[in-house]
This record gives sequence, C-alpha cells and structure tokens, in this order.
Amino acid sequence: MISIIAPVFNTKEQLPEMVESVLKQTCGDWELILVDDGSTDGCVQMCDGYAASDSRIRVVHQKNQGLSAARNTGLSIASGDYLQFLDSDDWLSPDALETLLDTISGSDADMVIFDVVYEWPDNSMRERQSIAPGIYEPELILKRLAEPSIPPYAANKFCRKSLYDGVFFPVGEKWEDVATVIYPVSRAEKIAVIDRALYHYRQRDEAITKQAMKDRSIHKWRFLQYTKRYEFLKANYPQIAEVARGSLVRCGIMYYSFCLRGREDKAERKRVLSIISSPEMDSGLSNTRDRLAWRAFCICPGLTAFLIRLRG
Repeated sequence: MISIIAPVFNTKEQLPEMVESVLKQTCGDWELILVDDGSTDGCVQMCDGYAASDSRIRVVHQKNQGLSAARNTGLSIASGDYLQFLDSDDWLSPDALETLLDTISGSDADMVIFDVVYEWPDNSMRERQSIAPGIYEPELILKRLAEPSIPPYAANKFCRKSLYDGVFFPVGEKWEDVATVIYPVSRAEKIAVIDRALYHYRQRDEAITKQAMKDRSIHKWRFLQYTKRYEFLKANYPQIAEVARGSLVRCGIMYYSFCLRGREDKAERKRVLSIISSPEMDSGLSNTRDRLAWRAFCICPGLTAFLIRLRG
C-alpha cells in the first residue's frame, strides 16, 4: 500500500483537484493522509467530509506549525509500504501510482525519481531530469542533487517508507527538502529514474517559495540548507563533497549580496564570510569560475557580491 502525505493549509479552492487526482488513480491500494495544519478557510470541514466518504482517507487536525511539521505528522502515522508526498494545491497524473509501483516491481529499486510539470495559470512547463532514464546508485544521485542539477523536491521521489525511518523535516525552516531528501536517497541501494511527468506543481503568487523569492529570504534558507547538505556529504561521501562545496560557495555569495546589507546584520555577515572564505572551501573547487569568484570574494567580499548580484 502507498501512503500519500498531503499537508493542508488554507487551500480551499485547490484542495478538491488534489483529492480528485488521488481518487482517480488507476491504482487503488493507497491511503491519503490529509494533515490539516490549522486551516481557517473551510479546509477543516472539507477534509472531514472526504474522510467520511472514503475509508482510505485519513485526517489529522493540528495547530499551524508549517509544512515540515505537517509532513512529520503524516510520517508518524503512515502505514503503507511506500511514500508519496503531495501538496494540497498540486495533483498527480491519473496513472502516477500505478506507474511508480510498476517501476519498483520491474527494477527492484528503492526509489523512483520522475519529472514535474509546473502549472502556471496560462501554461504548463515540464522540468525534465538532467539524467537519462535508468537505474543508479545513490552516490550519483547525491552528486546531481549537490550540483544542483536534479530538483531537490521530496514530492518527485517515490520511495519505500523504510527510507524515511527516523528522518524528519526541519520544523520552522524553508527549502527544507534540500537537506532532507539526501537521507532517503543515501539509504537506497538502487534508484530508478524514469522519463515520465507524474507530478503537477501549481504555481501561485502566495506560495511559500515564491513569497520567499519576493522578500529575498530565499537566499538565507538556501544557504542554511546547502550548508547542512554539504556537512552531510563531507562526513559521509567525501568523494562528492567537492560538488556541494562549489554550490555552497555560489549560494553563500548570493546570500551575502542580497540579504546582508543592513548594519544590524554585521554579525551574520561576518559569520557567512568566515564560512565561505575558509581555506576548506578552496580545496576541490574544480570549476575555474567558482574558484575565481571565491578568491575575489575573499579579497573584497562586498564588491564581488555586488557584481555577482548584478549578473543575476
């Protein structure tokens, strides 16, 4: 059985499409866990109604604590053999679960990575994986995540539930997938990548990620999660830590540029500079542009960050 974990928070208009996409799956062996994270727009009643109409739908109500806490609640009660994360304003293709189970069965993989379709109000755009379909060991997938050339979403990584044993999403943080999915990926023995777009990711102005991009806090959260990912890879996969080091340097310079301009941020600015300018960051920066940017940043951090910001 598949446990589908769906945090719900004030998505009354989009919730029906998400639930219907699960009800219409060609595979019916699933449970849908709706974790109401303190909704105030009528989602509470809608979730209870869905649970009353189908025994495969379970509902948990909790005070608002954020996406990570809601996912953790779902993980704590999930009873399936496999996991699929699904946000309440997104939806799955009708044959998604059947396709994923068939892939697991045919390849004996522990995880399946698939494409995502970004759904804008007036158009759709498929984000293809930058890796050919096939069966891979976790080291290669971790390397692609660290570059980053594979999206870090938890939602496009269907896997055995056991890979998440003892794994929790960090409560109160954003971009939490970056430093969380590396754990189930590292535990897998074989990972299948398929050329199918099965997850539809609705793009909304009020969405968490887009709001973070507007107020520039995205750089703060990215730096935090990239740092955590780098520390994990350095300790457990030193042979690919170099790749994570390069992406951390680029992210850190952008964070310094966009988010640390006020006098009140002097201590934080000093902290970021100490991390990025440490000799450790230089060792293994194989990309010439990364190395030049790092050296310029160490010599004149303010000017380098400003110029990099101008380049976008």
